[in-house]
Amino acid sequence: MRRQEPLIPTGCCLRRAPTDAWNELRDAPSWISRSSCFPRGTISAMPLSAFVNGQRTIAALLGVNEWNSLKGSRPIIELCCCKTKGFMRVSKLGTQHFVHVNRADACSSGLESAEHLLFKGIAAKAVQEAGWEADVEVCDSDGRWRADVMAVRNSRRVAFEIQLSPISLAELQRRQAAYASSNIRGCWFYGPRVFGARPPVDSAEPLFPIGNSGNVGIASRAMSLREGVISLLNGHFRRCATQRISTIQDVNIYRFSMCWACHRGFDIYSIVERRATCGNVPSIEEEGEGEPLPLNKSGAPWVVERVQRYVNAHSRMSFELSFPGWCEATSSGRKHYTFCCYHCGALIAEEIFDQLLVSDECSQDISYGLQRIAAFRLSQRASIVDRPHWCFSTSHRFCSSAVE
Repeated sequence: MRRQEPLIPTGCCLRRAPTDAWNELRDAPSWISRSSCFPRGTISAMPLSAFVNGQRTIAALLGVNEWNSLKGSRPIIELCCCKTKGFMRVSKLGTQHFVHVNRADACSSGLESAEHLLFKGIAAKAVQEAGWEADVEVCDSDGRWRADVMAVRNSRRVAFEIQLSPISLAELQRRQAAYASSNIRGCWFYGPRVFGARPPVDSAEPLFPIGNSGNVGIASRAMSLREGVISLLNGHFRRCATQRISTIQDVNIYRFSMCWACHRGFDIYSIVERRATCGNVPSIEEEGEGEPLPLNKSGAPWVVERVQRYVNAHSRMSFELSFPGWCEATSSGRKHYTFCCYHCGALIAEEIFDQLLVSDECSQDISYGLQRIAAFRLSQRASIVDRPHWCFSTSHRFCSSAVE
């Protein structure tokens, strides 16, 4: 059992983080000399924690009314990072934080962007929402690591890092090893420019991309930073050695806008195939992305039988459904495998349906269109492949046992 390192304010950690954003002083009290606080051409440190009237306070965890009430009382604020005076401010992105009155030369508080500050605040709130104790800007006594946000529950600790400035994968792994040496699990959210043109693909480390909007990608799922932190702390993600893949085929029934001959609409159908991983099988109601199968697949006898059964069972929908087959063009005498008009039997070129199913547009006539009006599941099969990956399950039914 490794010893737990004490969590201490960021003032004991000497690492500074780079940044790329400017910050305003619009909330600074009038008695503060702005020129002396932040010389022209610099950017400010924006710590989330400070001693307010002697009590360590995390700005992001205070409600708006509590924050405003505290600010109106003109409290005595001492910053954890360098023991100098500070004041309360809200960033241009709406994040509550503290600011130095006069920043000491030896101050350890990192310079950071408003986006980094915002994401730290969101992560800290999410930690608290997940039922863990949240702390920010903490490091161990030896300065081996500094966590943007620390989640603590009993003896368990998880550090969340918001990495928006460039870093090498080797350096990140070194810092991850420092967390492990203190019996802390590290989790990283990295910005678009962190690894340049070669971001890590499906890393064994808990290393997940975060976009400028604050959405994160974990495994094959996209979610908000808040949802990501809560899901990770609730154990909804696991690194698995094998992956379960489901291949789903749905029949989508569409209303075709207009026959070129009789100018009446009618219904057609198509088989759409989708693949889902980790048991995340989409419902019929979710159109999602899928690949329409070739038209001749829709005409297979067993498929036609299933479609006819569905139509008969849903007679109240009054389908005017055409089934695919070989149709002869009157002009050329050539046969085409396609849908013919339900009303007049006119042949509709198969490329019209091919275009509409893929792109929702038809180059022959922009008035042509398809609207999905019904769907049912045709088939579903599962397979297991050797593929280490991050697996998601709210019920903890993962693809396989955890990778050691």
